[in-house]
Formats: sequence, structure tokens, C-alpha cells
Amino acid sequence: MKKYLECEISEGMFSTEKGVEFKDINNKLISGFFPNESIKNHKLEVVVVQIKENKSLIRGPISNSGGYGFFQGSAFYVNNNLLSDMV
Repeated sequence: MKKYLECEISEGMFSTEKGVEFKDINNKLISGFFPNESIKNHKLEVVVVQIKENKSLIRGPISNSGGYGFFQGSAFYVNNNLLSDMV
């Protein structure tokens, strides 16, 4: 299911990408780069793999271009209050 993750957005290394940062359920800082079209109103489009009472397991958006993703892994638990259905 597609949702939008509240996160810090910064300029990427190239004009076609942005840097993202957020904290997972354990307060660990997670960062990565994603294409501009994956970011809407300072929120990153993510795929929710699993929803629990107070947390959800998310993955980053799938891109046809290589080189995008999170640096610390591919899936993370985040607090549900960081996710929304709309941008």
C-alpha cells in the first residue's frame, strides 16, 4: 500500500534527486537519495509492507533508475504518525 512519509528533505548531489532523512521506531537516523518525482510536499512516497498497532514496516519507492535508496538497508519500522494517505 502506498503512503507518504514525513521526513527531512535536502538537495541531492544532482538536480534530479533529493536527500531524505527520518528516524525509525528505534530513533535511528535513516537517510538516502530518491528521484524528485518520489517526493511530494516534503513527504517521501513509500510502500507499507506491514501495519501494526503503533508502527509500520516501510520500503522506499521503487525506481527504474539505479543508485537510489536508503543507505542503512531496505525496510524500516516507523511510527504510524509519520505516515499519511495524502500529500
